[in-house]
Amino acid sequence: MAERFRHGVASFDPGQDRVLIWTLLDGGGPLRWAVAADEGLGQVVAEGEATAADGGTVTVDVEGLRPATTYWYRFEVDGERSTVGRTRTLPAEGAVRLRIGATCCARYAQEEFGVYGALAAAEVDLVVHLGDYIYEDDKGDKRPTEPPCTLVSLDDYRVRHSLHRRDPALQALHAAHPMISVWDDHDFADNAWRDGAKAHDPEQHGPWAARKAAAVQAHNEFLPKRLAEPSDPCTPWRRLDAGDLVALVATETRAHRDEPVGSADHGDVDDPDRTILGPAQRAWLLEQAADPEPRWLLLLSGTVISELEFAMPDVLDGAMPEKYAVKDGLARNTDQWDGYPVERAALAAALAGRGGANLVLSGDIHSSWAVEGLRDDAGRATAVELVTPPAATTPAGRLLPRGVGSVLARTMLKAIDGARWADLDHYGFVVLDVGRDGATATWWWVDPEDQTSATPGRTLSIEGGPRPRLVEDRRPSVWRRRAGVAAAAVLAAVGAVVARRRRR
Repeated sequence: MAERFRHGVASFDPGQDRVLIWTLLDGGGPLRWAVAADEGLGQVVAEGEATAADGGTVTVDVEGLRPATTYWYRFEVDGERSTVGRTRTLPAEGAVRLRIGATCCARYAQEEFGVYGALAAAEVDLVVHLGDYIYEDDKGDKRPTEPPCTLVSLDDYRVRHSLHRRDPALQALHAAHPMISVWDDHDFADNAWRDGAKAHDPEQHGPWAARKAAAVQAHNEFLPKRLAEPSDPCTPWRRLDAGDLVALVATETRAHRDEPVGSADHGDVDDPDRTILGPAQRAWLLEQAADPEPRWLLLLSGTVISELEFAMPDVLDGAMPEKYAVKDGLARNTDQWDGYPVERAALAAALAGRGGANLVLSGDIHSSWAVEGLRDDAGRATAVELVTPPAATTPAGRLLPRGVGSVLARTMLKAIDGARWADLDHYGFVVLDVGRDGATATWWWVDPEDQTSATPGRTLSIEGGPRPRLVEDRRPSVWRRRAGVAAAAVLAAVGAVVARRRRR
């Protein structure tokens, strides 16, 4: 590879007639770009000049392309050429199939990026990255991280993104497929919210507003996106349509949300004014969620939307892992949408009236789940949610003694109404294959040390229609309710073990 293009190439936010192509030009300055209909770039369909922005990144919005078409692209400066990237536009009206790969959560210092390499080889039309593309900390000892400190400044965040983008497996992923990205908390700081983060100390890290702005700017530089309001970098919610087959709706759940209510707080999780979206995004999202036109509506969320709450005595509040709070006999992970139930109810109501099939892709919790959730006032699920395993952050079950993760997964499935399947032990990714009348989701397990080791872990079918569901018999709900206290005991023990390990 030419030295000035050592960060590779990438493409983002494909449309039916356009796509964003990206590179980083070391040393900055002007360059040329070309997009072609063949891998050898002999049939050029678009070309031009661009100049690197501050920091060296280059993003070009290439227009005039054909729907559902694969293209190749390259950058060139002073006789040096980048690697050739492959991208693909979204299909137009009448589309019958869209294949989506989903991934999340990669701590560079903790694991190799073999999951990314395996996903690069998958047969998908695009990839969705569901957040924690970087981690703001420097935990882990497998690989040295840059900078070797907690990220605070714009230069810090840029250097960490640059480190990730020099990884060969991640470069292969970006060169193979276009990507739609959403950010999550570690792209800023752990448990980030509108005005702060769990471990943000103004005396040590400076003003939160400046740190958040730095994180957002670096994320948008390295993972460009079509912002809802181009003048406001904190508006990454957007919709991309694959004809009338799938509307891909990307959401944002960190930069505008209220502070989570945790076990150490006395805030009311059921306060109707609490928001995870902010007022502007909420109005926009409820409008998208009610749109009857697309056959499938696919929400992309960095945090789990569906109910993962379960019965538990109030007296156990405070004995749970740090993100859980217990109120009125329910244990909730208040860092997810469980901590904003009134706003979720409004979203579920909009989805219930849409008349089409609804799906959610989410990540963040370092485990894999299939859930019939987002229940309406009648208690009926309005969407099927598929939770993506981590790419390079320790799966939740591997923080525990051997075998405990599978026991915990079975216990949680019994306790949580709507949860149909879970795995807490594997790294990997999800491939969602959407057709006009149904969809399938396959979880692929990957050894992060060996990107050739991808094996299918579980495949589930999803029926279309106004009430999409996973096609398997559900376990009796009474069994789930009785399992609540058992789940409480297991989770309390798990929380104690994890807390001890994190303090080491």
